[in-house]
Amino acid sequence: MKTLLPLLFVLLSARLVTADDRPNIVFFFTDDQTISTLGCYGNSVVQTPNIDALAARGTRFENMFVSHSICWVSRTTILSGLTGRSYGTPGNHELARPEAVNTLYSDLLRERGYRTGYFGKWHAKMPKGFKQGDHFDEFEAIGRNPYYKTMPDGSLRHETEVIVDRGVEFIKNQPKDQPFALNMWFNACHAEDGDRRPGIGHFPWPRSVDGMYEDIQIAEPRLNAPEIFDALPDFLKT
Repeated sequence: MKTLLPLLFVLLSARLVTADDRPNIVFFFTDDQTISTLGCYGNSVVQTPNIDALAARGTRFENMFVSHSICWVSRTTILSGLTGRSYGTPGNHELARPEAVNTLYSDLLRERGYRTGYFGKWHAKMPKGFKQGDHFDEFEAIGRNPYYKTMPDGSLRHETEVIVDRGVEFIKNQPKDQPFALNMWFNACHAEDGDRRPGIGHFPWPRSVDGMYEDIQIAEPRLNAPEIFDALPDFLKT
């Protein structure tokens, strides 16, 4: 697979002349989330009302592929337009080569007059000396652990909400005569054993969704039967 950046450049060059001709872009990226955990793809237990609403008003794809089923490879692929095999360093295929990430898709948008923002999970294995802030007008890496961030007033706010807060602020401060491209890349859906601080618990969620699953019966895993567990090798019985 050749780089996708020239194709993106051609598409952007085709008709982007004034701010009115350039659509604003909001890119939501939910880290490591499979389609089987979305209501719009048929899951009747997991509640994803906002994603479902976007799907209902847009296009929902049923045939899609990733170059690697690893979170940081997917992110670097999107940012660079290259597959993991293409951007990697010999002997360390997870680390991007400097020339492969010298120009990200956000840089091409900036060349076309876009104001760009990035808020949320980063964790892309970039070469030494790489500076994320050089590729976005506004950049803030917002990670988990802790999931709950301490706000200036001393209150706690879930990282998902903090990412949204930063995105809303970015849009509010946007000049009216300039298009924008906003990236909000979320962490919470990535597998995790829980917040590492004592007393927080397993898979902390935003308090705003308290009670979402009170009326939903969540079935036990299909592989939860004792006879299946007993048949496992000892090293898997954890």
